[in-house]
Amino acid sequence: MNARQLVSRARKRLGAERKERVSSAAHRRLLEGFLSAARTGDLSTLEDLLASDVVSYSDGGGIRGASRIPVIGRGRVSRYLAAFAPRFWPDAETRFVQANSRPAVLIARDGAPVALLCVDVSDAGIDRLMWVMNPAKLTPYVLSLEA
Repeated sequence: MNARQLVSRARKRLGAERKERVSSAAHRRLLEGFLSAARTGDLSTLEDLLASDVVSYSDGGGIRGASRIPVIGRGRVSRYLAAFAPRFWPDAETRFVQANSRPAVLIARDGAPVALLCVDVSDAGIDRLMWVMNPAKLTPYVLSLEA
């Protein structure tokens, strides 16, 4: 009985901490602005788009050059993104797609997918960046787009 009460309280607390989602159109606008700033390494614009407590997660599956630990906070995330922009974005092709019923970006190089970028957005800005770079997860997603 006590365990059920603990689970119930935890669910309520987690639900209260979630931020209200924005409309799909607002989500897409923030994602487009982020993409433009990330490609050029525009530190100031990145900081304006990111929430103060933003977290960037990367899933490279140990195969691709992805951060193994989350990057936390507006300043750290924006500097991290600006630092890897010159190595990551040149020759990158982007395509807007849907993932988890929200706008996302599929990033490819020479026609081969290298990452799926999903973001969580609230009125505070971009709260979470999720970079799926693990081929074991990326390939089935890309195949589902073609189906």
